[in-house]
Amino acid sequence: MSAVTLRPAGPDDAEAAFAMLRALAEAVGDAEAFAATVEDVRRDGFGPAPLYETLIAELDGRPVGLLTAFPTYSTNKGRPCLYVNDLYVAPEARQRGIARRLMARACRLALERGCCRVELKVLQNNAARKFYEAIGMGATAEVAYTIGDRALSDLATEDRSEQE
Repeated sequence: MSAVTLRPAGPDDAEAAFAMLRALAEAVGDAEAFAATVEDVRRDGFGPAPLYETLIAELDGRPVGLLTAFPTYSTNKGRPCLYVNDLYVAPEARQRGIARRLMARACRLALERGCCRVELKVLQNNAARKFYEAIGMGATAEVAYTIGDRALSDLATEDRSEQE
């Protein structure tokens, strides 16, 4: 049986992390919108002020999975939360419990940090929803909204009048 290990990623993992993030975007049909670069991953994931952290799963010493997460906060609970942004396991490494181990590690980190919950979003048509439900996660009644691109710029310009 092959050995699976988990570890925090470091700067030397930027290229492997980038490759897995790109593979995840392709797997969920978001390849055209994927605009990150290796430099973005290096700067924002491993630079002097990281914006997220990454866990790497290795199979026989080779990176085959990752989880990225960052802290959020529940003003309702008055406690921090951990938001899982990306969870990916390479196709050849699936069905070995790697995704479950990555999520278990994220949950352990959340508890160690006093978090009240671990959160994530998943596309409605993503088959991974069955996995998340199987590990005890439940869908919420919340609906996610986002603003970006031109709409983000347009709305942001409305704030200029107060700055003048």
